[in-house]
Amino acid sequence: MAAPTRSKPFFHKTSSWDAGTLQTAQLWPLEITTAEYRGPHRWELSNPPYLAMEFLLRGELAADIDGEKFRLGPGDLLMICRPRFAVLNSRRGFLKRAFLLQGTLLDAVLSGFSLYRSKLIRPCDPEAVDRLINSISAALEKKAPESISTVNGKVFELISTLSAEGARNGSYPESLNRAIRAIETRPGEDLPLSRLAAASGCSVSTLQREFRNCCDTTAVGYRQQVRMRLARQLLRNSELSIKEIAERTGYFDQAHFSREFKKMHGLSPQKWRSSGINTVSADGNWGS
Repeated sequence: MAAPTRSKPFFHKTSSWDAGTLQTAQLWPLEITTAEYRGPHRWELSNPPYLAMEFLLRGELAADIDGEKFRLGPGDLLMICRPRFAVLNSRRGFLKRAFLLQGTLLDAVLSGFSLYRSKLIRPCDPEAVDRLINSISAALEKKAPESISTVNGKVFELISTLSAEGARNGSYPESLNRAIRAIETRPGEDLPLSRLAAASGCSVSTLQREFRNCCDTTAVGYRQQVRMRLARQLLRNSELSIKEIAERTGYFDQAHFSREFKKMHGLSPQKWRSSGINTVSADGNWGS
């Protein structure tokens, strides 16, 4: 993060670990910083090559990301997705956690979750997000080779959790809610867009506009996310073959399913199943 320009931190702690992993790690935190400032503070980012997350624990922050304004309160998290320029400032003291992320799978994962731009997220359970960040920080501090897959997996869990939280934020039009329910209850069905719009009580163009405005993707893209979430759960929690998982998620061509899965995750379904990323979440709700 850029150095502060107006005050020094009252408290500052950083967890980081290179260990030669930055060139090959799938999803790797450059650092996780906890910082408290007790006076006015302003800092800037310019063309950062990483994803930055600012998680506010106490106080207030204002942000200008490429001209888009955000205001953060306690429990809010701002995902800053490789902006040209970003300014964050506070007139009073605050406590925050900053998370800087790179990795060979970062672009594929951000694209798969439609995280194309900076986004303010208000998690339903900020304490759960903080615990997850704490667990990643603890794994970094161990600096043990066996922790690498754990870190990769927990970072993916964090991104997928925040993506789901972002999708729940805000008040959606009822027509969009109906479309989302139809997709999520029948992810394996190829519902034509015209039928989906009719069931939602609106036109195709209106439904497409609502998906883009509220979910940063199309209806087809949203269905793809739901299918891939189900695929990850089945890869982790079942002994079904890749062909059977493809069929359950609406792909009757295994090769097509594998291509789409790799496009989103950077790994084939088989490699994903055997990787450490796929074994982190203990509750079975991976990517939900």
